Amino acid sequence: MYPVLKVKTNFLHIPEANNIVNEIISFNSKSYFYTLIGKSQIEQKAIVTNFQKDLFLHLKNSFLSIRWDTEYKAKNGSRDSVDIFGETSNYSIIIELDKHRADQVAKKFISRSALYIDRKIFYIALCYPGTTRMPINETIKYFGYCSDLSKKLNNEYAGLIIS
Repeated sequence: MYPVLKVKTNFLHIPEANNIVNEIISFNSKSYFYTLIGKSQIEQKAIVTNFQKDLFLHLKNSFLSIRWDTEYKAKNGSRDSVDIFGETSNYSIIIELDKHRADQVAKKFISRSALYIDRKIFYIALCYPGTTRMPINETIKYFGYCSDLSKKLNNEYAGLIIS
C-alpha cells in the first residue's frame, strides 16, 4: 500500500512540491494501514500516530532545508494543529492525515487555508482507509474543489489516497 496521487495543482509556485509528493508516494504504508479497517478507534489512532511520526521523520531527513514539525499550532492562538507542518522562509507545507471522507477533507482544507491566509501554502491531503462504506470517489471530487480553490489563492494542493 502506497499513497496514490489523485489530484494536484500545477506546482508552479513551490519548486519542491513535486519532490515532496514523490517522497510521500514512495513511502510504504502497508504495515500501517493494511489491517486498519475493523480495528477500534483507539487502535486506529495509535496506528495513524505511528505513521505520522515515521512519515515526519522521513520528510525531515529527505528535505533538510525545510523546518518540520508535528501537531503544529498556528501562532494566532488557534487550538487547531497541523498533523505534519513544514516551513521555509517563502512558504508553509501543511499535511493533514484523515480517513478518506469528503467532509473531513473539505473542513480541514478550509480551516487551514483561513489560518494561513497571509502565507503561501502547499496543502497536502493524505487520506487513508476508513471503513468499507466511505466512498473514495466523493473524496476525490472534493480534492478537485480544494485544488481549484488553491489555484485561486495562488497556493499549491495535492490530494493522495493510500490504497
